Amino acid sequence: MFRSLYNLFFSKLNTIKGSLAKADNGDVIRLYPKKYKESFQIDKDVTIVGDESGQTVIEGMFVIPKNIRATFQNLTISPTAHLYIEGEAVFENCTIKKNTNVLITVNGGYIKAVHSNFQKAKEVAVALLNNSNGVFTHCNFHHNGKMHLFVKNSKAFLESCECSNALKGLWITDQSFAQTKKSHFTRHEDTQIFAENSTYFDFQSFIERSDGFGIVAKNESEVNLHSTVLFSHVSTQLVIDKSRLNGKQCLIQCGNESGVVLQEGEGLLSQCEISSHQKSNVQASKKSLLHLEHCEIHSGYDNGLVINKESIVNCSKTMIKDHLSTQVVITDKSQCSMKESSIINGRHVGIGVERKSECMLLECQVIQNNNSAFNVDRGVLRVYRCDISENNGNGILAINHSEVEVEACRFFGNHMPHLASKTKVKIHISNSDFHHGKSIFLLHRCEIHAVHSRFHDSMNIQIEITEHSTANFEHCKIYNGKSYGIKVLKNSHLSLYHSQIHHHELAQIVVNDSSVILNNSEIYKGKRNALFIQNHSEVFIQESFISKHLQAQIWIDHESSLELLSVQLTDGKHSDLHAQNQSKVYVENSIIRNDQYRYNVQALNNSKIEIVNTIVENKYGDVYYSENNSSINNSDY
Repeated sequence: MFRSLYNLFFSKLNTIKGSLAKADNGDVIRLYPKKYKESFQIDKDVTIVGDESGQTVIEGMFVIPKNIRATFQNLTISPTAHLYIEGEAVFENCTIKKNTNVLITVNGGYIKAVHSNFQKAKEVAVALLNNSNGVFTHCNFHHNGKMHLFVKNSKAFLESCECSNALKGLWITDQSFAQTKKSHFTRHEDTQIFAENSTYFDFQSFIERSDGFGIVAKNESEVNLHSTVLFSHVSTQLVIDKSRLNGKQCLIQCGNESGVVLQEGEGLLSQCEISSHQKSNVQASKKSLLHLEHCEIHSGYDNGLVINKESIVNCSKTMIKDHLSTQVVITDKSQCSMKESSIINGRHVGIGVERKSECMLLECQVIQNNNSAFNVDRGVLRVYRCDISENNGNGILAINHSEVEVEACRFFGNHMPHLASKTKVKIHISNSDFHHGKSIFLLHRCEIHAVHSRFHDSMNIQIEITEHSTANFEHCKIYNGKSYGIKVLKNSHLSLYHSQIHHHELAQIVVNDSSVILNNSEIYKGKRNALFIQNHSEVFIQESFISKHLQAQIWIDHESSLELLSVQLTDGKHSDLHAQNQSKVYVENSIIRNDQYRYNVQALNNSKIEIVNTIVENKYGDVYYSENNSSINNSDY
C-alpha cells in the first residue's frame, strides 16, 4: 500500500526507461509536461500518465510483449517507428501521430483506446493482425495515408468514433470481424469501409461524402446494417459483391451513382429508404438474390430498381416512386415478385420486363406513371389483385412473344389502352375490371382468353382485335362505351361464350375481313348495330339473344356470311337482318320479331338469305324485302 502511494506521487523520473526499471507490476508512472525522446520495451504491467495539460510528449517507439498490459493516459505519442503490441495496450485521452508508415501494429494482442486521436500516418493508423482485438470509443482517426484501420484475421469494435481524410476508412480482410456503432466516416478518397472475406456490423453510423464508395463487401463477406446512414458518395454507396447483406432501417441517399448494387450477392433490406441517386437507386445483378420489405425507393434520376443477369428480387410492402426513368427494370432472364407494393408517379414506365424475364405482382398498385404501367418485351408478366390505373400510357404494353396473365385486377383511367399487345403475345384475363379507357388492343397474331371480366365506360373502342389475332371471351360483360364495343379486323377471330355486350354509342361488334363466333351470349340496347359485318367476314351465332338496337341489328356487307342457330332477334328500331353486296345469311330455329319496322329481313345487291324453322314477324305484316338480284328463301312457306 505504501509503495503504491509512493509510486503514485513520487515516480516522476527523468526517463521512462528509468521509471520502468524501478516500477513493479501495477505501478503508475507519472511523467513531466515535457518531451521524452526515447524508445523502450515494457516488460511489466504499468500505467504511464502524462500531465493533464496535454504537454507530455513521447517521441520514440515501444514494444509491449505478450502477457504484458500497459495503460497510457494524457499523452501525445510520436512514434519514430510503429508501436508494436503483442500484449495489451490501453490509450486514454492520448494522441498518436507521426509521419511513419504505421502508427500502431497489434500482432495477436489487444488494444483499447478511449477519447484518443490517431493521425498523420503515411499508410495505416492501426493495423490489427493475427487474431488481434481492437476496441475504440470516442476516438478520432484523421489524415492518415492509405487507411485508418487495417483488420486482418482480427476483430475491431468502434463506437462514437470519427474517421476522415484518408484513402480508405476501414479495411477488413481475411475472415475478420468489425463492428461500428454511432460512428462517423467522411471525406475518404476511395472506399470508406471495405470488407473482404469478413463480417461487418454497423449500428447508427453516419457514412457520408466520400470521393469513392461508401461500403464495399467482396468475396464471401457479410454486412449487417441497422439504422445506418449512407449519404452523398461519388461512387456507389453500398456494393455487395459475392457477399451477403442484411440492412434494417437504413437511409441511403444522394449518391452520384447507384445506392445499392448486388453482384452475385444476397441481401435483405427491411424498412430502408433509398433515394435521390444519379443512377439506379437499387441494382441486383449477376444471379443475385434480394429481398425488400417495407422499403421506400424514390426520387431517382434514373431507374428505381434494376434486376438483371438472372437475378431474383422479392418485394413486400415496398414503395417505388418518383423516378425519371423506368421505375423497375427486369431484364436478362431475371425474376421479380412483388406483394402489397406500390409503383407510383414515375416520369416514365412503371415496370419494364424484357429478355426472357418474369415479373409477378400480388395486391400491388401501379398507378400515375407518366408512360405505361408495364412494358413487356419477350417477357412474362403475372398480376393478381392489382390496381393498374391513371397511367399516361398503357396499363400493360406487351410485345414480341410475351405472356401476360391478369387475375382479379382493376384497370382504370389509363390514357392509352389498358392492355395492348403486338406480335405473338399470349394473354389470359380472369375476374378483372377494365373501365374508363380503351380496354384491349391486340395487333399481329396475338391471343387473348378472358373469363368473368368486365370492360366498360370507355371513350374509345373498348376492344380491338386486328392482324391475325385471336380473342376468346367467356362469361364477360362489355358495356357503356362511347364508341364501338368490339372491333375484329384483318383476318382476326373472336369467340364470345356466355357473355353480354350492351349500351354502346356505335356498333357493338364490328367484323371486317375476320370471323366471329357467339354462343349463349346477349347483345342489346345499342344506339347503332349489334353487329356490323363486312369484307369477306364470317360470323356464326348460336343460342344467343340480340335486341333493342336503333339501326339494323345485324348488318352484313361485302361478300360476308352469317349463320344463326337458335337465336332471338327482337325489338329493334330498324330491320333485324340487312344483307347486301353478295353476302349470305343462313337462319335456323330462330325467332326474328320486330314491331317497330316494316321489314325484318332485307337482302340487297346479289345477296342471299335462307331461313329454316324460324319465326319471322312484325305487326305490319311485311317481313321480307329484297332487290337487285337478291333472294330470301323461307323453307317454311
